[in-house]
Amino acid sequence: MIGVSVVKSVIKPVMEPLLIIFGIVLVSSTSAVFDAGTSYIDSLLSVFQDIVRPNELVYVNPVSEIERNVFPILFIAFFSSARIVFLALGIALLTSVLLLVFYFFASGFFKKIIKACSVVVSSLPDIFIIAVLQLGVVVFFKSTGVLLIDVAATGENQVILFPAVILSILPTFFFLGLLVSFLKEEEHLSYVELAKSKGLNKYHILFIHMIRNILISVTYHGKQIVWMMLSNLLILEYLFNVFGVTSFLFSYNSPSIFAITAILLFIPIYIFLKGLQVFIKRRIGKEMSL
Repeated sequence: MIGVSVVKSVIKPVMEPLLIIFGIVLVSSTSAVFDAGTSYIDSLLSVFQDIVRPNELVYVNPVSEIERNVFPILFIAFFSSARIVFLALGIALLTSVLLLVFYFFASGFFKKIIKACSVVVSSLPDIFIIAVLQLGVVVFFKSTGVLLIDVAATGENQVILFPAVILSILPTFFFLGLLVSFLKEEEHLSYVELAKSKGLNKYHILFIHMIRNILISVTYHGKQIVWMMLSNLLILEYLFNVFGVTSFLFSYNSPSIFAITAILLFIPIYIFLKGLQVFIKRRIGKEMSL
């Protein structure tokens, strides 16, 4: 039995990502179903060949009709998108924790305001938020002559901070809603009551004990938060004229490019979520699935 468990612990971490990558390849080849001149099997074999030899994969610029290698241009687009996503994730987490601290010490009136703002912002369409913030920066620039932040990429000058800030808005309030919900649950647990009975002040209880447990609870929703951000990335890159991985895929779509791009997106997200899983297991001694 011990040998079987050891084999499972070794095989599962290897087979799980390989099966997901295989699933990506299968899905990427489905476009052949709608092409009368290509069979699904031929498309599938072509994708596998391109993945094995990615250095030979090319794309054609639709304007100049010049053929170029996908790599390293795809890496440039990927790292541009990755910087925006991970910066937005950091901003969302930091901002939501700061709002949680303010919520914890605020009066009932301010708590209602925070809840109302969270509901209103969460219900607004992403494109509306992007347009309003871009317009606000432009209007401020026209009025004062001061450009607060670049609102669009031009040439090689890529915009990172502003798209990351906007991409972080919805996750911030999603985080905040979860944090407030978990905070209310934690307030009634025995360890909090014990800390209060020992005379510990509420600052010590919140920062030393509660926030740590609350953040661990939030990580259960890590996959949902990441996919929420990725779903908004395409429209964000388009409106900010950012040369990112989703805009590249939208412009130069083919089964092979789709498969390789999806795999490039999957690998860091999978490593990130598995890293969270290992961290939580070490913190609470219990394995969880993300």
